[in-house]
Amino acid sequence: MRILEQSTEYFHGTHKGASIEIERDTCPGNPDRKFYIRVRWKDGGYLYDGWSPEGVNTMAEAKRDAIKGACL
Repeated sequence: MRILEQSTEYFHGTHKGASIEIERDTCPGNPDRKFYIRVRWKDGGYLYDGWSPEGVNTMAEAKRDAIKGACL
């Protein structure tokens, strides 16, 4: 995974040609879902666009979920 920008609240990077963006942002109505994840392929199509599942509590876990959820 290549890191383009990273902070405690935001991550932007690439993995196997896909662009990954993760924002720390609690889901309205479900505070156990703590990250919003977007994974886009080279052509702009979304491979993953949504809230992280419950139990994902760290940015590292959110990155793993992004890769798994996008089937990368």
